[in-house]
Amino acid sequence: MTGAGDLREVIDMQAREIGDDGYGNPVVGDWATVWSAPARVQILRGSETVMAGRLTGKQTVALTMRWQPEFATVDTTWRAVNSRTGEEMNIRSIEADERKAFVNVLCEKGVAT
Repeated sequence: MTGAGDLREVIDMQAREIGDDGYGNPVVGDWATVWSAPARVQILRGSETVMAGRLTGKQTVALTMRWQPEFATVDTTWRAVNSRTGEEMNIRSIEADERKAFVNVLCEKGVAT
């Protein structure tokens, strides 16, 4: 069970800004932090898929965060950034627990964002 003392890192949830090119066409911009929250960062080990990813330079990470209403807007086009270390992680899946107390966010480090 995850407790408040386990949430030692601060994770910035970032999305791409959508701008206008001046002719009415949408243009994808830079990453912008939408909100931040404390999280537990756990590096996954052991499964065949995770081990194969490590050989190619990918690291699978599980982020455990408290449920927030902002999670309704987060999807796999977003990324998570550890604000202390600057590590960028692509979001692969988001799962809330049955009571919506915590959210498990599966991410990958070492892949293009």
